[in-house]
Amino acid sequence: MGSINVSAEDLHTALTREVRKLDSGTDWARWLDAAALFPTYGFGNVVLITLQMPQANWVAAAQAWERMGRKVREGRAIKILAPVRSNVLVEKDGSSGIRGTIHNGIIGFKVAKVWDVAHTVGPPVTVPPVGRAAVADVWRALSADVQKAGFQIDKRWVPAETPSYTDYSDRRIVISNQLDTATAAAHLAHELGHVRMHQSASVGQVCGGIREIEADSFAHIALAYFGLSVEAPSFEALPGQASSAEPSSPESVIKATGARVVNAARNFLETTGRRTSPAMQTAGIGLDVIWQAPPTGPEL
Repeated sequence: MGSINVSAEDLHTALTREVRKLDSGTDWARWLDAAALFPTYGFGNVVLITLQMPQANWVAAAQAWERMGRKVREGRAIKILAPVRSNVLVEKDGSSGIRGTIHNGIIGFKVAKVWDVAHTVGPPVTVPPVGRAAVADVWRALSADVQKAGFQIDKRWVPAETPSYTDYSDRRIVISNQLDTATAAAHLAHELGHVRMHQSASVGQVCGGIREIEADSFAHIALAYFGLSVEAPSFEALPGQASSAEPSSPESVIKATGARVVNAARNFLETTGRRTSPAMQTAGIGLDVIWQAPPTGPEL
């Protein structure tokens, strides 16, 4: 990976090899934490970034750093995959009858370079400890997104074994009124993950399998972005679930799961209106410049 002449194929191979090695919920949570730090990057690039620089905590392209008055150190780049786009002609499909042109469609990938703040020089930059967002602020951000999706939050007594669930028919998210504020926010984030990623479920149904992992993963990223943490035992089941679904290619299931979760979390973070991470500051310069840079995701 440190070679100067790294091809897109090399990065794809490294990504597949790294994902195939996943064997614990701890490693999965580490990728989700990175996704919260790098919300403009797709899942594949999050894995590539953490593979090359596990300690990275603020990553951007050279042009973005230059707009902030900082310059990158040559030779310390992190290689990622950037989509190559072009207009794509779609021939008529017998089943759908679709025919036409997809504008700005992806036709391949190329190697791109990004740098962590540690490999730049310029105006003083500090990355303070996370945990600055109040739980009440997190609840408001989640609640606003729930309402935008056309659902209502119903806080009331429910059995302890089912502290929250999503009622798709009545478009309600039910949360136990016996939970403390932080735990209630974690359950609300989990249910919002279902709303954003899953179409329907039986009323009161306890989710399971990949759906459970995806909802927990969405909640993990959303809360981590605000400096909060949530434990999710379901993560330990991901390697087994992936192997059961695709015995010959479990990494394809993990990649697909990661892409769905990261894309859903990214969309949530964008719609909250919080264009800068609560865990980052710089002297006299707004960090929204990072969000203005063209994203490399969410395709990877």
